[in-house]
Amino acid sequence: MTTEGLEGKLGRVTGTVRPDHIGEVMLAVGNRVEAYYALAFDGKETIDRGTECVVVESHPRLSRTVLVTAMPANDPIDQ
Repeated sequence: MTTEGLEGKLGRVTGTVRPDHIGEVMLAVGNRVEAYYALAFDGKETIDRGTECVVVESHPRLSRTVLVTAMPANDPIDQ
């Protein structure tokens, strides 16, 4: 499986993503859930295990590696 067409997919971090370290995310692909190596899109973000994330792009030189960012928290709006 290549990483083409994964942009915009939601996933869950299963191995913490840190600057200069490869983490892991689980992504739904077809009717399966598959593990992918993950790097922070901005190169600075730390995304903890269990955090929902979104694939921003595929890493062009590394197979099964995606660049991700954490989904923003849904904070209630104060009224």
